[in-house]
Amino acid sequence: MARRAPAPRRPWARAVVLAAVALIAAAGITLFMLGQRPHARPSSSAAASPASPAAALAALLRQGIPATAPGYWGKPIPALEAAAAGADDARFRVLGALLVKDGFAGAVIDLGREMTGDWYNWSEGRCPRAEPRCYVLAWRHAVDAMRSVPGQHFRFLWTVFPGTAAATDAWPGAAYVDLVGTDIYDWYGGPDNTYPHTASGQLDHNAKWRQILTEPGGLDWLARLSQLTGKPAAIPEWGLDFHSFGGHDDPAFITRMLAWLHAHHAIGVYWAVQHVASDQAVPPGPLLAGLGADANGPAGVNDLGLLLGGRLQYAEAFLPEHQPVSDSSAQPVLAPWQHAGYQLILDVPLVSLTVPSYNGPSEPGGHPYQLADYPDALAAFRQGITGGR
Repeated sequence: MARRAPAPRRPWARAVVLAAVALIAAAGITLFMLGQRPHARPSSSAAASPASPAAALAALLRQGIPATAPGYWGKPIPALEAAAAGADDARFRVLGALLVKDGFAGAVIDLGREMTGDWYNWSEGRCPRAEPRCYVLAWRHAVDAMRSVPGQHFRFLWTVFPGTAAATDAWPGAAYVDLVGTDIYDWYGGPDNTYPHTASGQLDHNAKWRQILTEPGGLDWLARLSQLTGKPAAIPEWGLDFHSFGGHDDPAFITRMLAWLHAHHAIGVYWAVQHVASDQAVPPGPLLAGLGADANGPAGVNDLGLLLGGRLQYAEAFLPEHQPVSDSSAQPVLAPWQHAGYQLILDVPLVSLTVPSYNGPSEPGGHPYQLADYPDALAAFRQGITGGR
């Protein structure tokens, strides 16, 4: 599966937008209404106090690179503008009907992921500057279209990327989101796209973990978003990294991630593509609830389960990103999963990509790491799973 560029760093200072955001709280669930522009003022009776959940959510969504930063706005993507006007509604209804027909009526739909980055055609910065909420409108059209399909009970996952743009203009509102997420890798964090190092020159795994927790879009941010919106948290991509900018063999990262997932009752999907072998055997042992993998098919997910001593609950698959959503593009992806026995998380592009996917530079020796070759990381995985039960 082609991977997107690993978090290109925009040359912007991280700042906080000072504009106020209009919010409405209804039925005990906070809704962030992007239809109101930042200059709109709520009435005195509806105004949120500084300590209110509405104000807290607004402040949280402002964290990250603001829309006023130089270089924030890229060239607008016409397909995203069209989707915001409903041009792709029929395509998403077709996808929803196909999922129901093929037995995936309860799939988790990771729709238009990592929109706070600048590497996708559906990135929030690819909206016209005069209509910054076009991502939100496109998201709502897709969700409404798929929810209109009889028999569906999809859950829609909204996923940012840490350390990127503020999500102020990307939050669709609680009525259109079922789970909230971010993607976490043990990479970057130091100057000039390097990994943090200690004064003695060693990889500084502790400093990287602090960054993972505290940066905008990081784990503390996600936990707060989940609390304020009442939406469960999910990490649809997480994993080790052995590139020159990665943390390499870092069992502490595995231990910490599993502890965080358990403490927050979150779904965690390990990025195992090319990092595990393929095995047709159904893993014995207990269900590893809340855990999953992306491993380029059921056989890879099976193998990770065998390595960990149980059967993973979730498996992630990606629809082709350079084609419009359609029956013909989705069917080959779905077919292998029909009888695999995993809860499917389906990554769905909001619009088609028009740039090549990027896998990053080759790993040392030109070979992706194999998790089985790192017994300390595997031991941390197994111990973390056991301790989380």
